[in-house]
Parts: sequence; C-alpha cells; structure tokens
Amino acid sequence: MTGKRGIGGWSWGWIAAYAAVGAMAGAASRLIAADAPPPPPIQLGASSNFSQGWNPQTAQAALGLPVPRLRDSIRWASVEKTAGHYSFDRPTTAWPAYFANSKVRITLTLNWGNPLYDGGETPHSPRALAAFGRFAAAAVQRYPQIDTLEIGNEINGGNFVSGPVKAAGLAKRGPYHLAMVRAAAQAVRRVRPDVRVLGGSTHSLPAGFLWPLLDLPGAGAIEGLAVHPYTTPIDQLPAQIGLLRSHGPAARLPLHITEFGSQDPLRAADDLVRAYATLAALGAAEMDWYPLNERGDGLVPLVRRNGTLTGAGQAFRFVQDRLAGRRARDASPDRFTFVYKFGRRIAVVWGAQRAVSIDPATVTAFDATGAPLDPHGLSLRENRALVLIGRKPLTQDAIRLGCNPLVADSFYQFGYPAPGQLRAPGDGFDRFASIARHPVPFEVMPGQQRTSVPWTPYLGRSGTRALRLTADTVLPAVTGPDSAVVLRHTAARTARLHIVADFKVSPKSTDGILVSLLRNGHTMLSRAGTAPGGIDLKLNLRKGQTVAFAISPGATPRGDTTRYRIRIFDEGRCR
Repeated sequence: MTGKRGIGGWSWGWIAAYAAVGAMAGAASRLIAADAPPPPPIQLGASSNFSQGWNPQTAQAALGLPVPRLRDSIRWASVEKTAGHYSFDRPTTAWPAYFANSKVRITLTLNWGNPLYDGGETPHSPRALAAFGRFAAAAVQRYPQIDTLEIGNEINGGNFVSGPVKAAGLAKRGPYHLAMVRAAAQAVRRVRPDVRVLGGSTHSLPAGFLWPLLDLPGAGAIEGLAVHPYTTPIDQLPAQIGLLRSHGPAARLPLHITEFGSQDPLRAADDLVRAYATLAALGAAEMDWYPLNERGDGLVPLVRRNGTLTGAGQAFRFVQDRLAGRRARDASPDRFTFVYKFGRRIAVVWGAQRAVSIDPATVTAFDATGAPLDPHGLSLRENRALVLIGRKPLTQDAIRLGCNPLVADSFYQFGYPAPGQLRAPGDGFDRFASIARHPVPFEVMPGQQRTSVPWTPYLGRSGTRALRLTADTVLPAVTGPDSAVVLRHTAARTARLHIVADFKVSPKSTDGILVSLLRNGHTMLSRAGTAPGGIDLKLNLRKGQTVAFAISPGATPRGDTTRYRIRIFDEGRCR
C-alpha cells in the first residue's frame, strides 16, 4: 500500500487501513459478544505511593479492602549506591515486605535512572542499560510478591524521561524505551522467568506512538502493553482500544490499564464501576485505580488519610465482592445503552436516560458503592452505574428497558470510518470537512503520530495538522469561503425531530466560531462568537431529508477547540 509518508516513516495509507479494521471491529463487537466466549476475568488493583514508602495504616487499609494487586515503584538510586551492591533497607525500598504474608501481588514500575550510570538520566548507554537490568533482577529476587514489571512511566510525555532520551524527540523515543525493556527482561528471566515484563507505559491511548514501537526489532521482549487512558471518556474506550488492537502486535499483547482514575468525587464510584465493566468485557488483563491513597493531585483516592474509604473505595470493595473473578461480556442492545453482563445473574447498566423496571422478587438493584436502591422508579443515567443482581439468571421478563426516543447522538455514535467514507458503521451522522461546499472525507489519525496533535485517535486530514474531530471536541481549522466541519443526519422516516445541540468554545479562542444549522442544505440559523451557546428546536423532516450542523472558525482558528454534543430525538417514537 502506498501513500504519503507520516512521521517516523509511517504511511498514511497504512494508518487508514488499520483504522478501518479497528472501526469495523469496534462496531461489530456488540453484535458478536453474545456468541463469542467472554474473555478471562480482569484483575482490579490500585496504584499507590510511588517510592514514597508506606505507613502501617495505609497498608492495613489496602489489605482490608482487599487490594489484590498493588502498583508501586522502587527507585534504583535508593537501592544501588555503590556499583554492584543492592540494599533494600529504607521504607521507600522495603515496602513490599508489608505484603509478604498476604495474597497481594505487585506490579513494580521501574523508571528512574541512577547517578552511577549516565549521570542519573534515563538509562541509554550499554553500561547503564546492563546495570538497570541487574537492578531489576535484584528487585524481583528480593521480593517474590513482584510478578509484573512495568518499564517506564508515561514515556510518551515529557515529565518522566530525561537526558538524551528526552532530547532525541518523540520519533526516536521508542527505540530507547525498548532498549530498557529488553535489558530488564533479559536479566529478570535468568532469575525469575515467571515475571511478566510490560512495555509501552503511555499516557492516553496513542496508537500512532505505540504501533511503530511494537514493530521494532526485538519488540517481542514486551509481554504486555501498559497504558494510562485518562484522556479517553469511558464510553469511547471500546472504539479507541479496538483501533489500537487493529495492528497485529497490539492485538496479541495483553492490555494492562495500570492507571485509571477520576477527578470528580461525586462520580468517582460510578467511573470505577463503569470502567471496570467496560475493560473487563474488552478483555483487559488488569485495571489499577489511581490512587490508592491521597496524593494531593486532584484524583479521587480509594482511602482517605484517616484510613476510611471514599465512595471510590466503597465501589472498589463492591466490585471485589460481587464482580471480581467473573467473565464479562458486552450485551448492549444499542449504541445508547450499555449493558455488561458478569455471568448469568449480574448486569452493570447505564446510558441515555430511559426507564428501567425490574422484578423485585428476583432482582435487586444497587448503586456503584453497593448501596441497595428502591426498585420502583429506576432509570438509566449517562454517568451512573446501575448494578442488577438476580437470585436466578437474568431474563427479559426480570429486567425491562423503557422506550428511548434518541435516534442520533454525536458522542455515543462516534467511530472511525473506513477510508473514503463519511461515517463509521452505526453512526447517526455523516462527518466530513466541507471545502468550498465539497464534502471531503476525514482520515483516521491514530493519535500522537507526530508532535502537537492529540494523544488519542481522532478524525482529521494528514495535510492539515490543526483540523480535528473527536467524540466530544472539534477544532474546525478549515479555511476559505463555504468551508466547515459538518455533522449531517438523514431522517430514517418521516417524523418530527427534537434537536438539542451544545457548543462550548475554549477560553483560548481568539475570535470564536460560527455554527450554522441547515435543513436540506439551506441555512435555518447561525450562531457566532466565543459563546455560541445551545440550540434546542423542533422540526419536521420527511424520510431521506437532512439536518446538519456546519462548524467554522472565525477569522482565525487559533484556540478554537470546542466541546460539542448533538442529539436528535424522534418525538413520535415513545408515545
């Protein structure tokens, strides 16, 4: 396959091909889930202190939850102060001993350098890499609870690399990282062949960074892929992970979500349960909540400083009690409703608002923390997990979902179209760039394929770096008259439609955007500026007619990243 070359030697043609496979796989996942065997159970863990030592109160809280897997680190420089001599004699290096007589297993993150080698910078010379490997081997020999090593920490960013590795730039960082993985793997396998060595260790889900890494010679040393998908909304995980896995090596490797968290104390419990259910059905091997204990960085911990559990901690315990160890599958009936079944008697449900009725004699409803809910007046909500547990296998008679008038949703239905197509399978919108009124299909950009672009997959054009469309944001960097980013819906039947749209422009925008609503190609209304606000109206469409939103920059697209959502309801659907 030929095409323009991307950053780091990648062909845009190959990127589009992988994206198309991922889009089709993601769209089909719900259709095949009922017939395919569910994946092995996911393991739930927590990320903790990161080389800061442990106090007995926090350790007891971890054991009491219980936390079956802990992810933490030990600094190399604190262990090897004299070349070839290893001493685990400080609270920051001896903390695994707290869990010596427990069932806790440890994922140890090894990232920092040592002043004895390469001046303490990220290891890169043969001498430093060999020493790094010997340190890794010493750590797993000292602590048998360590069964997994994560090499590096968010290596695709700028905070956790230094020296030549950082200065070399993004395109060359993969080979440096792989050298560290290989050094650790070779040394550790000689003394503990049972230890799994993870690589990647990226912030977000940057397929454009990970695919070239996994194609490097010697990448077989990576036994699992570690990612921290903070920037992916939970309901977009299936599509983005599907795209990542569409490339051969990424499809074969176990996926370890070694950091995932929430900054919203009111939603953290629901975020934990929703993410766990989604990742379990996707076949992830591990999900570690960040953080276990308070870190002062705004992310909601499981345990407060006084040892009591937060809402997220209560959700963690509820998952351990009811869901852990069970295989999960996606049983969602449509793109607006999320249903993940654990075995035959448990379902985790959320989605666009609609009524839910259960048979209280056979089914009990719980919230994300495990608190029982009144069985009367239940309803789905977008960000709230409803956990339904039956006394016998769940059936359609035991659980009923009410009517849902939603027929199109720009967030829920977002996907990655095949090359040359205007929409992904199952999308309620054509999405394209209109250049001088000519529709131009988007290309699938895998994420961080070069600098200064998003670290997650998005829609754009290879020749226009700033043009971007995701499930919830748009940067309408199109120039020229009659040019815009367009989302167009075609009526499936003659109906009265209720259209609700919202646009929030970044405060960094220079002059705002222009949003136009078109009916059958004719402009009905326009809103301009840095606060275009929302649109809420009703209109009649015959089958095959269209309603569209065209989003354009002002005089300049500088800073115009805009959060958006468009929903279309069929008023006659739920009479």
